[in-house]
Amino acid sequence: MIKPKAVIYHFTDGSDKRPIVYETQLKALGEFAESKGFEIADVFCDKSLLRCERHEFDRLQNCCEQYDALIVKDFYHISKNTKKCMDILKEFREKGISVFSVENGNFIFEEEPFDKPLRVATYNCRFGEQNQLKQIVTVQNDTMKLFAKMKTNWSIKDQFFDESLHQNDGEQINLKRLIENKEQYDLLLVQNLNDVHWRTANFCKVREALQLDIYSLQDGFLKYRKEI
Repeated sequence: MIKPKAVIYHFTDGSDKRPIVYETQLKALGEFAESKGFEIADVFCDKSLLRCERHEFDRLQNCCEQYDALIVKDFYHISKNTKKCMDILKEFREKGISVFSVENGNFIFEEEPFDKPLRVATYNCRFGEQNQLKQIVTVQNDTMKLFAKMKTNWSIKDQFFDESLHQNDGEQINLKRLIENKEQYDLLLVQNLNDVHWRTANFCKVREALQLDIYSLQDGFLKYRKEI
């Protein structure tokens, strides 16, 4: 039986001080790929934390169609920016390549459950001075309410928003409230996945804390499934 082919991607800081850590991580990625039933076809590795110096990732994107899956440590290794990460994952998905991460599982985009009677919370996070945000937040909340009313069978139970300069720890107070009350909802509705958090690593942490499906008006329906 022919196994599907996987490619491993990883980046490191290029330091020669911790080669054991680097080798250990590559070994863990290989074992993870094999546990998913893949044959490891290739390994691409960049030795820089700077995106502009990750030439191996660019090379991988140009030849990715010869593989069935991409294995990474976490989705931060795809891109540190959530929206950019999602765009790259979409490109891989359209080419028939599944992306698996050891720490964050597999992001699954599915057909939108517009016909299901779901309990929905909305959330947005705006950047800027507070007196500039109030009108924007009102418009975006109204947009999401109108979308749910016209396009879905969903019922919006609560709307949360935060005013934040950088989405630093402690700035998204209402997001914390949303997480604390997550059992009251079936789905989170947002304008953009960056509203949850612009940094991919933090987005993944919040998503795991929420354990809710997320529908983004810009990015589509991201299904949550607990990894076994």
